[in-house]
Amino acid sequence: MKRSLLASAIFLAGTTTAAQALASSCADLASLELDGLDIGNTEAQPAQTLPPDPMSAMTGSSPRPVEVGTHCLVEGKIDDREGVNGHYGIRFQMRLPDQWNGRFLFQGGGGMDGFIAPAIGSIPSTGSTATPALSRGYAVVSMDGGHNGQGAEFAKDQQARLDLAYAAIGKVADTAKALIRARYEKAPEHSFFMGCSNGGREAMMAAQRFPTEFDGIVAGNPGFHLSRASLTQARDVQTLMSVAPEGGLSRALTQSDLDVVSSEILAQCDTKDGLEDGIVAAQCDFNPEALRGKITDNKLDALLTVMAGPQGKHGEALYSDWPWDPGINSAGWRAWKLGSEQRPAMNLSIGPASLTKLFMTPPQENMPEQPDFNALASNVSSVGGYFDADEVFLSTFAQRGGKLVIFQGLADPVFSANDIARWYTEASAITPDTARLFMVPGMTHCGGGNASFENFDPLTLLENWKETGEAPQMMPASAPSMPDREMPLCAYPTYAEYQGGDMNNASSFACVER
Repeated sequence: MKRSLLASAIFLAGTTTAAQALASSCADLASLELDGLDIGNTEAQPAQTLPPDPMSAMTGSSPRPVEVGTHCLVEGKIDDREGVNGHYGIRFQMRLPDQWNGRFLFQGGGGMDGFIAPAIGSIPSTGSTATPALSRGYAVVSMDGGHNGQGAEFAKDQQARLDLAYAAIGKVADTAKALIRARYEKAPEHSFFMGCSNGGREAMMAAQRFPTEFDGIVAGNPGFHLSRASLTQARDVQTLMSVAPEGGLSRALTQSDLDVVSSEILAQCDTKDGLEDGIVAAQCDFNPEALRGKITDNKLDALLTVMAGPQGKHGEALYSDWPWDPGINSAGWRAWKLGSEQRPAMNLSIGPASLTKLFMTPPQENMPEQPDFNALASNVSSVGGYFDADEVFLSTFAQRGGKLVIFQGLADPVFSANDIARWYTEASAITPDTARLFMVPGMTHCGGGNASFENFDPLTLLENWKETGEAPQMMPASAPSMPDREMPLCAYPTYAEYQGGDMNNASSFACVER
């Protein structure tokens, strides 16, 4: 009879000779007999330069080569099974450095998962140059969420839905920690989770569903309200198609239209933070009616509908409204909402499948021709009940000293910054000093945007918070498009106000109340 991985690791750790033999060789990890786990590969890796993450566009990780030291590579599968429409199981990759710093990092995925990104723990912001977790000495694991492939057909399988929603997090975390015990003969001192987009949702889920497994979380642009955001994508497509000329969705709003909108936002809001620099750091009560006459009325009305968020028959909010940020004219915003002649909007290429197959019960092949969004909202609430990471009660996570760092692009076209601000306010009222939220002006989804201060390091921020106990009030940041300039990202609801002096120096700003 096979032992569980955890039991095997504890048994071997208690047998000195066996434990030493196990820890001495990477290849020895393959010989363990483990319930539910198939280890397909264990291989000692030399110090090397790993190529850029090929899944960076999905995970938000920095698309840069990574220098790593010698480490043990483990690849395997958990709970291999025959599902209702194919073969399933949770595939994972783990890298265990020879020079271990005593910490473990679970790396989140992206999209609907279905792929294994290299387990290197890069900061999940495409503009970040911060050192990845593996290069810092972390043991890092990544996974595919419980299905192989990026399509949505997996959602016809009940267990595959549950694994992607949250169950795979616990299974992979248990496996990774047991491998750490087997390799290093002790448990990790700290267990962190870090991801963006769906990986950010998984990060928040780690705090909400597994509060005793993780004591530090970084959640970037989290799709924590993903079922309703998916509904919103369909509503946005319908709204913008109503004003699109022949040629499709990409022509609903031209680049010139969006440039006009961005310029008006800057005209009304740029100086609110004390500096006219193309960045809107301060909250601004933008009046969109000032755009009337500058773009056609039908386009403006469609944009107002999109920015207000989807509403039901009686005016009730079905998701969230959106902040007006000048990054609305950036390529990242267009890529999701409008697309181009060369590439359809991601709201069209990704959105319909996730809504109809993943969030609707039972799964549907196509959207209704005349969708009733109230009925759709009611339908997706069933899956959303276990898939959305919107729980605000974090008492166990907080009691154990858990810390949560969230960053969010103000120009994100997929998940509204206003929505995460509401969640943060409600959660912080229950467990103060457990989470910190940092809004990133100009940034779209997991990086990108106009003058976006997306080069930052939330992992170091989290490390310092855990070590000192002092909650961070700001996160240093710079903009890849302005390499000589720095500015703090301030803990919400404060913002960076210019105080005078060199505008390129972060010390010229102070975090002030809105």
